[in-house]
Amino acid sequence: MYLAFYGLKKEPFHTTPDPNFLYLSPSHKEAMGAIIYGIERRKGFVAIYGEVGVGKTTIIRAYLEKTSDRKQKTVYILNPVLSFHGLLTDIFRSLDLVPSHDDSAEMVNQLQEALIQEYRRDSTVVLVIDEAQNMPVKTLEQLRLLSNLETSTDKLIQIVLIGQPELTTLLNHPTLKSLNQRIALRATIHPLQQKESQAYIEHRIALSSSTGAPLFTQGAMKLIIREAQGIPRRINILCDNALITGYGKQQKPVSINEVREILVDMNGSRSSYLVKWAVGVAVVILLAIGAFLLSPIFLPGNAGVSQVGLSERDSQNVRATSSEKMSQESIGQPGEPLMPMASSGSEIDRPIPHTDRGGDGVMTKTPVEKVIESAKSDGKIRDHTEAASKSSSVLPVTRAVREGDNLSQIANEAYGSSSRQYVEWLRRHNPEISDPDIILPGQKIVLPEYVKE
Repeated sequence: MYLAFYGLKKEPFHTTPDPNFLYLSPSHKEAMGAIIYGIERRKGFVAIYGEVGVGKTTIIRAYLEKTSDRKQKTVYILNPVLSFHGLLTDIFRSLDLVPSHDDSAEMVNQLQEALIQEYRRDSTVVLVIDEAQNMPVKTLEQLRLLSNLETSTDKLIQIVLIGQPELTTLLNHPTLKSLNQRIALRATIHPLQQKESQAYIEHRIALSSSTGAPLFTQGAMKLIIREAQGIPRRINILCDNALITGYGKQQKPVSINEVREILVDMNGSRSSYLVKWAVGVAVVILLAIGAFLLSPIFLPGNAGVSQVGLSERDSQNVRATSSEKMSQESIGQPGEPLMPMASSGSEIDRPIPHTDRGGDGVMTKTPVEKVIESAKSDGKIRDHTEAASKSSSVLPVTRAVREGDNLSQIANEAYGSSSRQYVEWLRRHNPEISDPDIILPGQKIVLPEYVKE
C-alpha cells in the first residue's frame, strides 16, 4: 500500500517471523549460539526461553533456513498439546515413516532403528517443539525416552524446547526432574534495550528502503520505542500502523502525531488517560479539602476569629488568672499598700487579665478584639476569611491537551512564557510526563500557580 510513497522495496515491518530480517541483539546471539552448538555437537536437549514476541521463533527459523542444504531432517511441532502417542505419530509422519505397531513402546523401538540409519548416513534429526510450556507434563516426562536413543558417544535425536518463561517453572515440576537434568544448554532472549530497539527499526528500514530516507521523525521513533517496551513484534505492529496512517495523511516522514493517533486506536490510550487524570484531579481536590479542614484557621462556631488568636487568648487568660492570684497575695490585709509588680515584654506577651482597674477605681473589661487587632497589625495572625479564601485558591487548574500541543506551548499559555523554568515547573507537578515533547491529546495537564524559587 505505502511502498512507493515511502520509497520501499518491500514491507519492513511484517509481523510474521521472517528470517531475512533477523536482528541479533546480545541475547539473540546467545540463543542462536546455544541452538547451533547443541545440534551440531549432538548434545540432546536445548531449551530457549523468552517472553511473547521477543523473536524465539524467528531465531529457530533463521537457523533452520541456514541449514536447509545440510544433511538434516527437522520435525517442527507447532501445537504441543499432544499425548506421547500423538507426538510419536507426528514424528513418524514428518520422517515419512509408517508405524508397524500402534503401541507407543513399539513405535519408539521402530524410531530408534530409523534414527540409527540416519546417523550412519551422517544425517541429523532435529525435533523442535514450539510453545513447549503448553505441552502436558505427562508427555514431557515421556519425552526423555527419546533422549535415551543414543550411541555410545552421541544422541540420535536433537530436541529443542522453545517456550515462554513459564516453561522454566514447568521443567521444575517434581515429575520432570529427570528431564530437566538432561537439558544440556539453555538461553533466554530478553526484550530489547532502548538503543537496541532503535537499531532494530533502522536495521529493518535499511533492508527495505530503496532511497535511504528516514521513515519516522525522532519524536515518532522515541514514542514507538517507549510504547513497544522492547518487544520486536510490538515494534513491528506500531511501525506498520504508523506508516499506514502516515500514508493516508500523505505525511513523510511519519510524525509523532500519527503515532499518537494509532495508539489511541489500538489500545484506547485516550480513555485510559482520561480515567487516570480524573482520578488524579479527584485526589488533588480531596487533599486540598482535607488540608483546609485540618488547618489551624478552621474552627467551627467562631467565625472571624483565628485559631492562633484564640490559642493566644487562652494563654493570656491563664496568665491573667495567675496574675490576679499573685496580686491578691501581695495585697495582704486591708489597708496595706500594694506591692508593685515588675513587667517586661511587648503588649502581646504581657499577661492581659479580663478586668482592669481604671483610674477612678471602677472595674472595666479589656476586649479580646483589642488583642487580636494588635496581633493582626504585627502580622502574627490572619483573619479567618483571608486564610479561607487563600485555601480555596489552592485547587489546581487543569487543561486538556489538544492535537499538536507540547509542554512549552502550554507553559506559554498558562504563565505567559515558555522559558525552561516554567516548563520544568509543569513537569515537576505532572510527574507522569517523562518527555515534554510527548504528551497525548486528551491528557490532562495540571497548571499550578507558579511560585518563584
